[in-house]
Amino acid sequence: MNELEKLKELLLKNELEDFDELKKQLKKLDFEFNSSEHIKEKISPVVATAIKESIKSSKDDVVDSLYPIIGNMITKYVSRTFEDMINSINNQIRNRFSFKAISRKLRAKAQGISETELLIKENSKAYIKTVFLIDKNSGVVLTTLENKNSTIIEPEMVASMLTAIRSFVNDWIKQNEENKELNTIDYGGSKIIIETATTCYLATIVDGAITKDTYRKIEEALASIVSKYGSKIRDFNGNLDDLPLENINKVLLPLLSYEEYIEKNEKIHPIIYIFPIVILIIISYFIYNYIIDSNLEKKANELLFKNPSLTIYRLEAEVKNRDIFINGVVPNTIYKDMVFNEIKKLDKVKNIENNIQVIDYINNPKDIYDKVTYLRMALNQKDGNKIEYSYNYPNLKIFGSVISKAEKKYVESQFSFIEGLDSIDFDIKIIPPNIDEVIHFDLNSSEISPNQEYKLINIINLLHKLDDDLVLEIYGFRDFSGTLERNEALVNERAKTIMKYLKLKGNISQKLVSIGLNEVPKDIDEKEYPEQGRKVVFKWKK
Repeated sequence: MNELEKLKELLLKNELEDFDELKKQLKKLDFEFNSSEHIKEKISPVVATAIKESIKSSKDDVVDSLYPIIGNMITKYVSRTFEDMINSINNQIRNRFSFKAISRKLRAKAQGISETELLIKENSKAYIKTVFLIDKNSGVVLTTLENKNSTIIEPEMVASMLTAIRSFVNDWIKQNEENKELNTIDYGGSKIIIETATTCYLATIVDGAITKDTYRKIEEALASIVSKYGSKIRDFNGNLDDLPLENINKVLLPLLSYEEYIEKNEKIHPIIYIFPIVILIIISYFIYNYIIDSNLEKKANELLFKNPSLTIYRLEAEVKNRDIFINGVVPNTIYKDMVFNEIKKLDKVKNIENNIQVIDYINNPKDIYDKVTYLRMALNQKDGNKIEYSYNYPNLKIFGSVISKAEKKYVESQFSFIEGLDSIDFDIKIIPPNIDEVIHFDLNSSEISPNQEYKLINIINLLHKLDDDLVLEIYGFRDFSGTLERNEALVNERAKTIMKYLKLKGNISQKLVSIGLNEVPKDIDEKEYPEQGRKVVFKWKK
């Protein structure tokens, strides 16, 4: 450093520092003047504040200025709404042979209205097309969500219009001393629903008939936004980047989901609905026919089996589509005609095809054996029958057991119809079936409980099938509780109560004997089931 520079530093030190600072300031000003981003950042808050104050102070001027533009906009919007509705109806009329069209015709008939009325009714369903979230103070559009079929070209203009109209109407309401808010604007077939909060309000454009559920969804969406992001909206200064718009849009997006749901369903081909219905009808038809045929076949075979003259022959009835086919072999035409006359008694039969063969033959050992085997199998299908045989041509021995004298007589008569035998030896015993029903009683009671009566009815039905000379013993037992004297009386009362029930209500012809046993049955577990000792059992007297 030379002497001159040292002198400058000593004499002009402060001035040089001020000069350097001035150069820096000039450089900064030059940058800010030529930077568009910086200018935009500075101007935005000022513009937002100016718009906000302008709307507040000159509502009437704003409304008058916007009226020509707003009128044209609403006219276009209403026209487009009606055009969409007419196109939708035309498309449905063109698809008159589709599944939906046929379904609509049936529903119109059922409701007693014309198909045109139903079409208009269907196309007037409410769905939300556009959603605006608007700052309440400035009127700035914070976010806009639109259905793909209803795009708003100038959302800011619509928001300004709504803010101006809302402010104008609310001021008029305040002047009339009514504490209310503007919440609905009608135009054409659509409505603008305005739901207001302290910091912002939600404006939704809705087509069709609005229900309480529509209002509820809008209210819930705005309430969710205010509770989560109300503080950020309150501090809004005109910069949208400071707001969590992505999260706010997620809250509002479900409001548009109804339209998406309709469009998704419209893409489903009607065959998806028709095919399972057709399959179900076909399956139901076959099941119905199967049930009818099965019942007819069962009744036909029962008729052939119950006829004493036909039981010994191997006859079989088959049913297909209510046509009865009868197969088998008989020795002469009398039996063939007898079969036909029996089957004619059935209802719901379309045709009877009698395929029975008439064979006039001399009975041979093989034929006799087949008849005996078939007859035994048929008779043993009855409850209580246990028939066996020993066949040594030309002699036959029948043995076993049946439940009554009447059944024994019937069995012997059926085997007697078999021709070609020299002798038939019968050794059939009458053994009544055991009565396994057990009647239980309540503690210290000899009265029959309602839940035990069905058992007595089963016993009565069985006794009516048995011989009158049988003797039925009725035994009453006790449990582990009570004194011997009290139990002595109880076991006798229980046995007598059952005996009276069978005689009076069942009209039983057999002899009944009541026996009270003042003891606990041997098969009762005292710890687990002591109450099962209070019972009555039945035994045949030998």
